[in-house]
Amino acid sequence: MITFALVTLTLGFGIWFWVRKSDKPASDDCAHHSSADCVDKHQKNEQPHVKATPVATLQVGDTIGTVHLPQPAAANNVADGRPPEGWLNWLALSTTIIAILAAFMSIEVSRGSTMAVLSSGDETNIWGQYQSKSVKEHTFQISKAGLELQLAAIQGMSPETADKYRNTIKKYDEELKRYKDEKDEIQEKAKSTGKKKEKFHKLSAGLTNSLLFLQVAIVLSSIAMITRKKYIWYIGLSSLVGWLYFLIMSF
Repeated sequence: MITFALVTLTLGFGIWFWVRKSDKPASDDCAHHSSADCVDKHQKNEQPHVKATPVATLQVGDTIGTVHLPQPAAANNVADGRPPEGWLNWLALSTTIIAILAAFMSIEVSRGSTMAVLSSGDETNIWGQYQSKSVKEHTFQISKAGLELQLAAIQGMSPETADKYRNTIKKYDEELKRYKDEKDEIQEKAKSTGKKKEKFHKLSAGLTNSLLFLQVAIVLSSIAMITRKKYIWYIGLSSLVGWLYFLIMSF
């Protein structure tokens, strides 16, 4: 996540610097020319730009006159000869940053889902080991109980035979203790893996919900870019609140 934040900030700053640089007027190169050239250049720049107006000639009887026809409205600011609105640059910048965030969020969602599946498989394998230890432990318990019954039931058993029974029962007790300790260790490992699995499931679900809000913001920003309606851009930016909420709740 730290790398993700650093990359996003770096790209965002680079795009912001490019937008600000593109907004600056072209630098005056008078320092490399004579003063007369500079005067001529400034005089040309100061001359107002006059657009040609369509004129129609009408004749009514013996009278001839001219009529100035209205010009059609420009489709947009660029067609009208004016520079684009400044907020469109910020719209482009914010849309780019949101798209970068969405790309990284998609990677994190995929990684979280993969880790959740792997953790689920590990948990299943660990519980399988636990069941195997339980079966072996139960087998030793049955064998120990049978030896104890035989030792108690057989009358007139020689001391050597009785000692063999007792030594075997003692070994069974040691095995049972070992299996119990191993089962406890495996159980703790299985529970830890289960918690890790739940954590990845929660992370993946939260990031998926937050990614949805980023996609909504991108769509609304694109509509705002096409229609040039600023309030649609603001609605798209407000959806980032949902993205931030689910991002925080996923951890």
